[in-house]
Amino acid sequence: MDASFPAIGGRHAGIGGENSFWPSFTDIMMVITMIFLMATSLLVVRNWQLVAELQESIAAERMAAQMIESTSQENATLEERLANAEQSNSILRLRLMKKDEELELAQGAIREQESSIASLELSNRELESSLQQTRSELDAANLEINAATAQYQELAQQLESLNLQLEQQKLAEEQTRSQLEVARTQIAELSASSTRQQQSIARLTEEKSLLNQEIEAYNQQLLTLKGDYETVKSKYEELIKPARSARGKYIAEVYYVKGESGEIIRYRQPGDEGYSRLSLAEVEARLDKLKREQGSNLYVKIIIPKDSGLSYSEAWQFMRNLLVKYDYYYQE
Repeated sequence: MDASFPAIGGRHAGIGGENSFWPSFTDIMMVITMIFLMATSLLVVRNWQLVAELQESIAAERMAAQMIESTSQENATLEERLANAEQSNSILRLRLMKKDEELELAQGAIREQESSIASLELSNRELESSLQQTRSELDAANLEINAATAQYQELAQQLESLNLQLEQQKLAEEQTRSQLEVARTQIAELSASSTRQQQSIARLTEEKSLLNQEIEAYNQQLLTLKGDYETVKSKYEELIKPARSARGKYIAEVYYVKGESGEIIRYRQPGDEGYSRLSLAEVEARLDKLKREQGSNLYVKIIIPKDSGLSYSEAWQFMRNLLVKYDYYYQE
């Protein structure tokens, strides 16, 4: 008798002439391994995305540090201090929005890993259910064997009157014993398979624990990198050019939020009584004109309130676009 399991989807004669279905251990492990590899690949891709976002955050913090430095000027006027304070608040809100988005991404990666682990546990429960069903079939087969044995004993008592049927009874006895041996062999194989499955479950549980430890280690490395960055940043700022300052500059203010009706941009420059609501094209046209008139004296102040309704990437892109194009500090 072939002791190996049949291929998934295969059919073979079972006890009592019924067909049985049972996946091989190799097929089960292949499915579990593929699920684990997919979860691991997803984690690696998510970690790469987090690293890229961290680099973008470092760039944002570098610009924020340059803007915050302007508040330390001892001889700044009250208007300049107010402008720098509002600018600093906008930068801090941007950083907070960025951290919130990074936290949501990390939590999403953890939820995906937990979903993969739940899928593995569900697969294991299905296998255990299938094993229980097979054991029930074996119990039924044992009952049939006991019934056949009782019938054989009854036939032995009628031996003298059934001499003509003796050969047929012996053949039936041999067939019954053969079925009994097959059933016992299958029981032994199923028991060995159950043991291997329990070992696989224990190994997967250990791998889950290792994944959680890797996540904790990554978070610790992230905190370490942030600390190293702050140290390097403080040393680098001593070597770079003077910090961006609004003192003595021609200040143009741009207020940017997103409402239910869409983006709202308000603009004000010296001489205006209040803010004017303009489109982005109109704002850039005015800033372009001021850039030609004021040159290196133009200071663009971007105001993004706490409840702006903007994502980090939207706010950062808007601020960077205007500063790089028109602000004196970012011109060559």
